[in-house]
Amino acid sequence: MGSKFAPTLASTVKPLDAVIDPAQCGAKAFRLAEMIRLGYPVPEAVVISGQVLQQILEETPLGTFVSWQIARLSVDDPGAVADAAKAIEAEVHSIELSADLIDELDTATSSLFASGPVVVRSSACGEDSNEAAFAGQLDSFLNVDSPEKMIDALKRCWASYWSHRSLTYQLARNVRLEAMGVIVQRQVEARFSGVLFTRNVQHPGQDEMVIEYCRGLGDALVSGQICPQRLLIDGNRAVTREQDESAEPSDALSDTLIRRLANTGRSLEHDFDHPQDIEWCVDDSGQLCIVQCRPITTLADPPRTIVWSNANVNENFPEPISPLLYSIASVGYYHYFRNLGRAFGISAKRIDAMEYPLQNIIGTHAGRLYYNLSNIHAVLRAAPFGEFLAEAFNQFVGAESTARDPRSPRWSSLRRSRLFEIFELITIVRKGMGRFWQMQRRIATFESTVHEFASDSHPDRLKSLDWSALLSLWRRFFGIRSQWTDAAMADASSMISYRLTQRILAAEFTSEADEAIANRLLTGLCDIVSGLPTERLWDLSRLIRQHVSLAAALASDPPEQVWRRIETDETLSDVRRALQEFLDQWGFRCSGELMLTRSSYQEDPASLLPILATYVTRDGPSPSEHLHRQQQNRERETERVLGVLRTRRLMRFLPWPRKHRVARRLIRWTQRSVACRERARLKQALLYSRFRRLALTVGHAFAHRGLLYEADDIFHLTFDEVENIISGACMLPATAADLAKLRRAELDSLSGCMPPDRIELPVGDFWVPPLQSVTKRAESEQRRSLRGTAVCGGSIVGRAVVLTDPRQFAQVAEGDILVTRQTDPGWGPILFLVRGLVMERGGMLSHGAILAREYGIPTVVGIPSATECVASGDTIRVDGNRGFVEILES
Repeated sequence: MGSKFAPTLASTVKPLDAVIDPAQCGAKAFRLAEMIRLGYPVPEAVVISGQVLQQILEETPLGTFVSWQIARLSVDDPGAVADAAKAIEAEVHSIELSADLIDELDTATSSLFASGPVVVRSSACGEDSNEAAFAGQLDSFLNVDSPEKMIDALKRCWASYWSHRSLTYQLARNVRLEAMGVIVQRQVEARFSGVLFTRNVQHPGQDEMVIEYCRGLGDALVSGQICPQRLLIDGNRAVTREQDESAEPSDALSDTLIRRLANTGRSLEHDFDHPQDIEWCVDDSGQLCIVQCRPITTLADPPRTIVWSNANVNENFPEPISPLLYSIASVGYYHYFRNLGRAFGISAKRIDAMEYPLQNIIGTHAGRLYYNLSNIHAVLRAAPFGEFLAEAFNQFVGAESTARDPRSPRWSSLRRSRLFEIFELITIVRKGMGRFWQMQRRIATFESTVHEFASDSHPDRLKSLDWSALLSLWRRFFGIRSQWTDAAMADASSMISYRLTQRILAAEFTSEADEAIANRLLTGLCDIVSGLPTERLWDLSRLIRQHVSLAAALASDPPEQVWRRIETDETLSDVRRALQEFLDQWGFRCSGELMLTRSSYQEDPASLLPILATYVTRDGPSPSEHLHRQQQNRERETERVLGVLRTRRLMRFLPWPRKHRVARRLIRWTQRSVACRERARLKQALLYSRFRRLALTVGHAFAHRGLLYEADDIFHLTFDEVENIISGACMLPATAADLAKLRRAELDSLSGCMPPDRIELPVGDFWVPPLQSVTKRAESEQRRSLRGTAVCGGSIVGRAVVLTDPRQFAQVAEGDILVTRQTDPGWGPILFLVRGLVMERGGMLSHGAILAREYGIPTVVGIPSATECVASGDTIRVDGNRGFVEILES
């Protein structure tokens, strides 16, 4: 053919570290350039753009010739493939390059030839992908020691684009290379060369790396001409040497070099988010160089397992939840995490990469709500400082860590450039600190939004509203629940600040007595709104004690009868007004206040009276007096801690700042964050109580129209289903009644099931209740010492009272230690009555832990099966400093 080609590109050759587009220069060159930008040792090189070959194909007869040769090839006819490859190779060699292109190549490679021979390597577009690595299919040429030989090697690289083995590989795997870049790289005079597999392809489920190496250049090893030395490195960096008798004699790699290779391999696997096949070499001076890095494509993905956890979420939703609540929660949690990421300034690219786990943050098993812990951890780990955030979240909710899923997005694998990462990280820190600084003002805005909705949806107004107004309120609730960022920021602030405070204190306070020191600095916080209902109940009980006959009736008569007396007896008008004020302000705070299906004290005032009856008989200091003592203890402890830290440097090589300055700010930040979080939680309860009344109003209207059998069947439809009926957009409204009835029956059948707190299942599977229930009490009788998480310090010995519902408060005697599965705000009045707390569930910042610290109650959480191991009447010791519970006497 003998065609002469003169390129029209502005620049056909560029330095390797300037490559930014794999479509132009090939995946191999782009991967090497990425490694240079990440700081890995890669030999100097230049890259000939893949567009040069593309122009040759377009502007000379070669393109037509190649297309004609490969048009009818099949992997089943290897002879025809070989003939086509041979013909194409001859035509590529016949091409004459212009003087301008040759001069550009000479200029770009002159510095490389000055230091010795070069290696000319193909870099095809579509090569080294996760789906097809093209390993060994394309040619590279060593010991190229002159520009003339480089031109010949360049053509041979281009020809390997259609070599027999490359064409066969493409036909067999139904993949196509798109273009061909070529790398001209300084050749390392290697003492050792080898390959490192960051995953053992023979045992992909094991955490094991494989190193194969030989002396000198690695071309013989890669081509399979020799038997290499072989090392296996397990997850603990223990090395096993495998020596084949036929292997060439070779000096052993030093332990230092093996560690460097292993660390480099793990780092590359992390940065490129996939197990890697890495070619490396070491020169006589011990300098390690990476000459190629490609994904291992032969690994089969192991079945993915999802970890489900009800840690903390069971505090809000202690029973099987309704379809209406689940439809709200699933969308609400999605927006909660997504909007939180946006508020912190995480780029849209990273947030979009998290979309799948964000869409699947929660799920249900046996009707009970669970966190998809695997997806939550995947979302957190895709953010900067992801592992820290995952640890902080676990501590926040009382969950355990999950294994990192290599298929999940990561901060490092979603990069654009190191400069962009730095800029983005600065943006995240700046926006995060700004949000934290404005947190109190933003919480006030959130409170105002909820108050406005609560006023517009007051039960006294609902019956007079038409369909349009009801639909507007219905949508307004969902809008508030989907824009939860201000309240979510209080959660994030509490989680992060508590973890940072604990870290800085743990480094200095290492004695057994100070294990729970961070918790002692959160006791007696007077601005925690969660304790106010208990204080008001105490005030009410003091008022009732002034009415002797009423106090006696509370102890003996049915609550409904006592309530009717309070409503009608004019001598009790002061009690009636005080009770009504309490109900108006706090009557929506109750156990299961977010469940929608539970009535509040505002709907059933008589249910509040047994709690008041218990308070009426109780003497001693009031909650506010008790809180004041705890505040004084906290302030003394804070001064002691800061006094110790005043002599400690934050960084050993700098005299300033001292640790006490940082610790003081962190402690204040944590205290303020916890207070803001409780304010948000209070308004959440008000919001949900109003939405419950709105739903019941709509349910009564549906029942009146024959669309439901009962008004509360509304809770067994989803949010969208109800909205479509209200708006007239429902396709089959007549089926709503039977659909709700079916769902109610299914949930009722599951109400007796109690799934484990933590469940591990393959993707798409659901927990199936066992055929027969298993009683754990007999199995647990021998367990006398239980270990959990300490959340409030102190030690106490007392009688255990095991409760499953706050309405069992009548069983609590003075000095008892409460043992329960979990608590929520409805347990607040009981926590003031007890002197110790043990919970099966919960974390450092769960509601029960916060109130326990307010009252200084020794508390241990996170003890599975505590309610089976301990029985009411047992004498137990609770050590809130070390997280131990001991059964002393049964």
